[in-house]
Amino acid sequence: MKLHVPILAPPDKNSCIQELLSQDEPISALRILVAEDDPTICRLIAGVLENDGFLVNMTYDGEQAWETLNLNRYDLLITDNEMPHLTGLELIERIRKAGMSLPIIVSSGSFSVESVRNFAQLQISAIIPKPFRLSEFPDTVRDALSASKVAAT
Repeated sequence: MKLHVPILAPPDKNSCIQELLSQDEPISALRILVAEDDPTICRLIAGVLENDGFLVNMTYDGEQAWETLNLNRYDLLITDNEMPHLTGLELIERIRKAGMSLPIIVSSGSFSVESVRNFAQLQISAIIPKPFRLSEFPDTVRDALSASKVAAT
């Protein structure tokens, strides 16, 4: 499998939102938002998921992710916890308070699998601890999406 990793500088918040608004993508493809403040990690995750057939958008801080989620429909969020402006947990709390039910995967070095029990009300679908293997993402994403479909029926 050839890994496609676009070489991009992190966009400013306004150009990211403009890019999202101008995209013309098929409705049937599953859309994933990756919120990760490390541009290299963000692009690597996005590249692996795009190669697996997902449509992926990237944001580089929690507040930008929140704004993006309010502008577009996503089937899944993958978020780091330690991000500027709004942590991953704060972002998830906002999402749940707003009534958004999308599945969420946390990929973080500061958030453990055991700590999910302390945040059961946030309905986190999975945790991928850092450091991770990129090969973990497609299966974890499919599992989270499948579990979300089952829960919705």
